[in-house]
Amino acid sequence: MIIGIDIGGTKIAVAGFARDGDRLERATEVRTLATPSRAGGPAIVQAVADAVRDVRGGDPVEAVGVGTAGVVGPDGTITSATDAIAGWVGFPLRSALADAVGAPVAVVNDVHAAAVAEAERGAGAGAQAMLMVAVGTGIGGAVVLADGLRRGVTGTAGSIGHMEISLPPNLAERRCPCGGFGHVEAVASGPGLEQTYLEGTGVRLPLREVHAAALRGDARAEGVIRDGARYLGRALASANAALDVEVIVVGGGVAEIGETYLAEVRRAYREAAMAGPAAARVVPAELGVDAALTGAALLGARLVERSD
Repeated sequence: MIIGIDIGGTKIAVAGFARDGDRLERATEVRTLATPSRAGGPAIVQAVADAVRDVRGGDPVEAVGVGTAGVVGPDGTITSATDAIAGWVGFPLRSALADAVGAPVAVVNDVHAAAVAEAERGAGAGAQAMLMVAVGTGIGGAVVLADGLRRGVTGTAGSIGHMEISLPPNLAERRCPCGGFGHVEAVASGPGLEQTYLEGTGVRLPLREVHAAALRGDARAEGVIRDGARYLGRALASANAALDVEVIVVGGGVAEIGETYLAEVRRAYREAAMAGPAAARVVPAELGVDAALTGAALLGARLVERSD
């Protein structure tokens, strides 16, 4: 059995996968549990190992794939992360989990894992090259080429959220969570959109309520969402000038606003993109919350394939 794991700041999902001919399919229910985030890495590994034992039943574990919050270095150590999980930075996740479950482990960032699944089974299936962007609390991304995921030397490939774009003066000095200025994450992520609405109205609302206001015809709310989509589209155009992929997949909680949001991203992308990359399809993600779990399992399965 191959185990897929998705580790987030608030919850962990674990499921078993098995081969059905040439295709890897989920073979168990998804086991979800709260992340012991305040207890840190060792407690998370113990919780995951316990869940793996429950999920696998009597089946041997061939390999484990993990998609996790944070930047993952080449050796499976968390090299950068928010403070959502105590002591996560510097934690040797791959080696600790391999020792705990007694099987080889692949560890990547959760958006990287989701992109692997979207490239193979979702919105990017059949494409030679795909860029994925996940727009939620932050803005993450990933690049998948014909021969697989491109993690980069430090595990940060696809970090669309930290691309610098031209912004109006009132937004240009807004600090990104990474500490930089002018980054698209600061103005186009969920918290970024909420902050823009607050600055324009004096009212603090969660994004779902900003969206609801836009649906009711609130011009200020409509403008906040429209501008956020445009900033994202421009950042994607800059990224694809370097990458020249044929499909750009847009996922995450903000993208769930729907087609009106995606249409604005697409329009801004085409206006800003070079002539060749402008032909790239900008499409919604298809696999939803299961994407990271599935992608992690696919990466775990590749460990077994390489050892055969």
